Amino acid sequence: MLTYRCDGCGVEIPKGNLRYTLSIDIRAAYDKQEIGLSELIRDHRAELVSLIESMKDKSSDELEDSVHKAFKYDLCPSCQRAYILNPLAFFAQKDTGESAIDVDTFLRSLGFGKHNQDFPNDE
Repeated sequence: MLTYRCDGCGVEIPKGNLRYTLSIDIRAAYDKQEIGLSELIRDHRAELVSLIESMKDKSSDELEDSVHKAFKYDLCPSCQRAYILNPLAFFAQKDTGESAIDVDTFLRSLGFGKHNQDFPNDE
C-alpha cells in the first residue's frame, strides 16, 4: 500500500488520506533594465574574467542554486495549518565562510537592478 510521509513532522499519510503539497520556487530577481548605448559599447571583459574565476571551483549544482531552486513537500493537515500561520518560520543556516559567487554584484555592474535615472517612471 502506497503511503506518504509528512515532510514537516514525519507522520505517515496513507494513500487516500488528506495531504497537502507545498511547492517553493526561489529565483534570483532583478528589475527590468533599459539597455543604453553606453552598456552596449562598454568593455565587460574584466568583469567576465572575474566572474569566471569565482565560478571555476564551484559545482554546477552550486551555480544553479545561486539563480534558481525549487522544492516540493508533502504535508499533513496539522503541518499545513502551521505552515499557513507562519510560512517564513525557518532557521537560517550559518555562513560556512566559503566565498559565494557574487552574481548580484556582477549583474548590477552591468546595470541590472539599478534604477536608471534616464527612465524615472520605469520601476
